[in-house]
Amino acid sequence: MDIKEKIAVQLYSVRKEMERDLEGTLRKIREIGFQYVQLDGMRGNKPSEVLRLLQKYELKVIGMHIKHNRFMNDLDGIIEEAYYFGCKTIFDKYIEEEDQTTAGYTRTKETLIATAEKLHALGFRIGLHNPEYDFNACINGRRVMDYMTDPVNGVCIYAEPDTYWIRAAGHEETEFIKRYSGRAPIIHMKDFVSGFDLKDMDNNLVEIGQGEVDFRAIINWGEENGVEYYCIEQDKSRRDMFETLNTSYQYLLEL
Repeated sequence: MDIKEKIAVQLYSVRKEMERDLEGTLRKIREIGFQYVQLDGMRGNKPSEVLRLLQKYELKVIGMHIKHNRFMNDLDGIIEEAYYFGCKTIFDKYIEEEDQTTAGYTRTKETLIATAEKLHALGFRIGLHNPEYDFNACINGRRVMDYMTDPVNGVCIYAEPDTYWIRAAGHEETEFIKRYSGRAPIIHMKDFVSGFDLKDMDNNLVEIGQGEVDFRAIINWGEENGVEYYCIEQDKSRRDMFETLNTSYQYLLEL
């Protein structure tokens, strides 16, 4: 498959732009060349308007980030939203701080496993996205991310590895993601420059191809191990966000 058919963008990257000008944002995303997007909330817009404009600009939703607490309290709403946008690959976007404890991780895994059991027959895939603490913190002798994605009675919680956070946690990303072979349909592609405080994303988060992450190695591995989409996510940028996304997109195309 042409790599262009596998590059997506996480719309969290343009969250502020979506709040100001939804149509202009999605139009520019399409003009860059993206065909696939990952949703991260409506950003103050009506779902019907988001869907209308996604369809107008021929942008397909290939993944959805859902707030952690909704998995605990709003499963029916998640299902309805997933069907509405035609996407059954959904991720718990971030385990809230109050649940970053042994009890919280245990409860989260139990909830996600139960959700996966309920929705598997309907074709859903339930996964977890995470920042750097999940790659080093441990529960029951396992790294949090490994614990969360360890199968239970054959039921799998999918991983969504994030190259930036893996590198920020002190790991070599290509080697680290090997443990998720066949269990990571989407990888978040973000570059990293060391030497700055982890909170200094103005300096340590850069456009793809301008940092230390070996994206060629990641794609080579992904093509052999079930990765369906390489999803560009840019939490922030000192440049115009659309210029930044275009730089990252073009770099991946050239690979």
